[in-house]
Amino acid sequence: MGYLPKLRQLRVFQEIVRQGSVRAAARSLRQTQPAISRTLRELEQTLKTTLVIRSAQGITLTESGKAFAQRSLLILEELQRATDEIELIDQANQGSVAAGFSSLLAFTIFPEVVKEYQRKSPATRLKIREAQLSTLLPALREGTLDFAIGSLGANLPLDTFNVIPLFRVPFCIIARANHPCSNATALSQLVDQRWLIPETEMGYYPVLAEQMAAFYASLTYPPLLTDSIACGINLLLQADYLAVVARSMLRQFENSLEALPVTIALQADYAVIWSKKWPLTTSAQRFIEVIKFHCATYDWQKEVMPSQRLHSCG
Repeated sequence: MGYLPKLRQLRVFQEIVRQGSVRAAARSLRQTQPAISRTLRELEQTLKTTLVIRSAQGITLTESGKAFAQRSLLILEELQRATDEIELIDQANQGSVAAGFSSLLAFTIFPEVVKEYQRKSPATRLKIREAQLSTLLPALREGTLDFAIGSLGANLPLDTFNVIPLFRVPFCIIARANHPCSNATALSQLVDQRWLIPETEMGYYPVLAEQMAAFYASLTYPPLLTDSIACGINLLLQADYLAVVARSMLRQFENSLEALPVTIALQADYAVIWSKKWPLTTSAQRFIEVIKFHCATYDWQKEVMPSQRLHSCG
């Protein structure tokens, strides 16, 4: 191809597709019908193909037209994003960042991440969504989130995403401080307790469910499923529930929650991901760099000192 299509031609073509006819596109763009027809003809000459078939009922896209309609729409959308970002930077406003992550980051590095990032980019607007990675995938595909951070798993559909590993974290069984079973050393001692398990089928949870399947089946009380961290913490503190969580979360609750001395052979890998369809903005790239630094310097393996164990389980 000797020449690339012009931006004006792309916009006219997209309006013809959206309106369904050359006449309607001309009215929408406030141009004459011959002018719109001429632009369409120039575009087809540039591409050396027929994009639309015109009739009294409107237009029908050819196979080439269908393919070009999808690609040209992405080009226009990405160009608009780039234009908006440059405009914000020129106005001394470094744009906005929309990110999602699981509760583990909220309870560990996120406060320091926000303080550092806002010190470096005080004019950037931050929008944060807390959820498991499996829940955040649709928003990443749609472009409403710039990136997300969560635990990886073999069953996560990540072929269309960029993935950068961040850290690995071990898991443990937690309960309120001085829980009746705080001295338990084996799962068999916990079958009569009430358990809380996460409600999701992706990430590290299927591995946990597989490892704990026989144990969960032996429980006296059916486990309670929830994806609410607030609900979960209150059940642990107020109703003596037990749960399996990332050990790092205990640092924020070391006076009220503790890890039981029961070995859980489970670790989860966390990563930052974003869609290959939507390149990261400058603001999002800077935010990720701050997150990567704090993930690298945080001690995810650190043990939390247990409280004095005074109770006897069972």
